[in-house]
Amino acid sequence: MEIIAPGIRIVERASIVSKMIGAVELHWRELRQERELPMRSDLDPIGLKAWLPYLSTIELHDNPFRIRYRVVGTEVARFTGEDFTGRWLHETGWTELAKQANLAIYRRTTESRQPTFGVSGLAAETDKPPFFEWGLFPLTTDGTTITHCLSVDDLTALGRRSQLAGLDRNTE
Repeated sequence: MEIIAPGIRIVERASIVSKMIGAVELHWRELRQERELPMRSDLDPIGLKAWLPYLSTIELHDNPFRIRYRVVGTEVARFTGEDFTGRWLHETGWTELAKQANLAIYRRTTESRQPTFGVSGLAAETDKPPFFEWGLFPLTTDGTTITHCLSVDDLTALGRRSQLAGLDRNTE
């Protein structure tokens, strides 16, 4: 595990238990076919229909490295209390620490050219903080450069990650 920020960890794929993330990963691999990366144009909302409320598509820009949220799923927007569809990461209402953590996660995915998986904890006034798992899958428009990502946040799994109770609950 790698701590990105308080409450946000990158984990090995094997530790992800979400069936939703597994299904999205399988879909991503099927879109990839024999290529290193699937094309952004291969994404079809019909094939992703079951998970659309939990999915977001993200546009990555270089020089400087910036993030723009193209589409944000309704459950993601509801959960965060903000529909940031069409906005740049720096335009969100998130804390500076949360913005930097997200930037680091997207940069990691871009550099590794592989999916990134993680667990995020929520600030809660309980003894056992709730957690959710997420996956970030790189996409390309030219067959080489990573220009987009498909993100899935399995918010249905909140609270199932009690084995990670030591995760700092401060998500600042």
